[in-house]
Amino acid sequence: MWLRCTIIFRRVGILSFRRAFHAAAPKMAKSRFEYVKSFETEDRLDPKHWIVISLKHSHYDKLADTYDLEKPNDRRLIQLLEASTKLVMSDFKELVLAYGFGAEFSLVFAKNTTLYRRRAPKLLTNLCSLMASSFVQLWPLHFKECSLIDPPVFEGTVHLFPDDQSLRDYMTQRQLVCHHRNLNNTVFWSLVRDCRVSVDEAQDIVKGAKSEGDKNEILFSKCNKNYNKEEDVFKKGTIIVRTSTQASVRTPDGSVTQRNQSCLSNLCFDFVKDQFWSEIFVLDQPTKVNPKTNYLKDFEKKVKLLPHSWIVVRIDGKGFHKFSEKHSFTKPNDIRSIELMNRAAKRVMEEFPDIILSYGQSDEYTFVIDRYSRMLDRCSNRAMSSIVSLFGSTYVHNWVEVFENTPLQYSPAFDARAVLYPNNSCLRDYLSWRQADCHINNMYNTCFWVLVQEGNRSRQEAEEKLRGTFSKDKRAILKEFSREYDEEDALYRKGTVMYRDKLQSDETEDTKASANESCKGPGNIAVEHVDMIGDAFWEQRPWILGNERSVRTLEDIDY
Repeated sequence: MWLRCTIIFRRVGILSFRRAFHAAAPKMAKSRFEYVKSFETEDRLDPKHWIVISLKHSHYDKLADTYDLEKPNDRRLIQLLEASTKLVMSDFKELVLAYGFGAEFSLVFAKNTTLYRRRAPKLLTNLCSLMASSFVQLWPLHFKECSLIDPPVFEGTVHLFPDDQSLRDYMTQRQLVCHHRNLNNTVFWSLVRDCRVSVDEAQDIVKGAKSEGDKNEILFSKCNKNYNKEEDVFKKGTIIVRTSTQASVRTPDGSVTQRNQSCLSNLCFDFVKDQFWSEIFVLDQPTKVNPKTNYLKDFEKKVKLLPHSWIVVRIDGKGFHKFSEKHSFTKPNDIRSIELMNRAAKRVMEEFPDIILSYGQSDEYTFVIDRYSRMLDRCSNRAMSSIVSLFGSTYVHNWVEVFENTPLQYSPAFDARAVLYPNNSCLRDYLSWRQADCHINNMYNTCFWVLVQEGNRSRQEAEEKLRGTFSKDKRAILKEFSREYDEEDALYRKGTVMYRDKLQSDETEDTKASANESCKGPGNIAVEHVDMIGDAFWEQRPWILGNERSVRTLEDIDY
């Protein structure tokens, strides 16, 4: 009886808490466009599987040429990638292991993690964007003599391994790739730099070496180098492991107690040997060396996006409420933050010509990829990771110029998702939904902060004042403070629309590109703060949506 009463009491307490919470939370009006959310998918990963996120710098060769990186290995870049990975692992405690070499890093989530309820896009893009933004933030610490010119792009892939053996095989395979690649590069650059051999001749010599023994012999006989004496970090890569240590913590009553605390350690081990898996990163299941690893490619989660459908990639800031408080953003809208978002979006459109339109408001941005595009092979993970990483890195890259005397406290992260819309009508409704959301949220925030800043209300009092109000009520509140909502800057009311302007410099203003012309390509990127819900925007710019194509042959699918 006592147990039953306790359970009932707890249920009542939980229900009361829920009612109180929902009563306190501001209820936003819903728009008629919200049906478009039904096109979104969860993409959850199977439980009790190892999740490995692999991140790779997309333009490593360009980076090496631009900054004249030391060949075959540049210690500064290795340390920069290590530090960036540690920042990512510090922010995501569920990451237990990482391995990297060259311009790539593989990060391993705990097998039983439920982070973001194991939604693949959210896991991938949060890690990818934080890696890119940390790379930019930490760059001056490792490359003090040169400033970063181009923000980096990281491509990410998701791997799902069902057992401990497949995880060990994957990590061993990556380390073997590191070894073979480093041996080849060491031989090649030693011939070019030390022996004054031409690039073409050095390539022929490396290709002619049939085995590792041949390459070691070339290195020793021609360059007087012993490969075994090369640094382990170059030969074996970098291993970062999360370990647990005892730390002394002072309790509120003044006493000192010992508590477990996680820390990140750099190690150098051979994955092919048992020691690492039996002593350092202990696995639950018995594993052994497995020379056959071709099967691992089947565990990569490849999602091909359907052809002839609009691809929408929407980016949202992670924990931006805390981020805005930490950096003292102006309320209700900070023009500096909006400027940063717009610069990042424009850079993304410049990098990827197949993005025909973008729309931003608050801490989110939408990118619309041409429905007939074959950008990045229409691979969902590649598209999401490339866009979100460039967006995040550009955001940080422009921080000092825009925020001037406000230092960046920590690197921001963004998550992204890719959604398919089958026709022009659905795409327009999606963009209308986001713009309607911008209007609803901005009107509420404008009223809220007017009450707080000019009406001297507390935040709780302002929430209670606005609870249950409609648009006309909020306009009336603003009039009490001699404010007209329609006179607020359109940048805040309507958000930012960027699209590729097809008008040529020698054309008159009335002459516009026809709908038959493609909107893809570099073009001039127009930036406006206009209404997209009505027909006028689309009728005046028919080239954005274009005409629908018909498929007559298999080749027309472009897939």
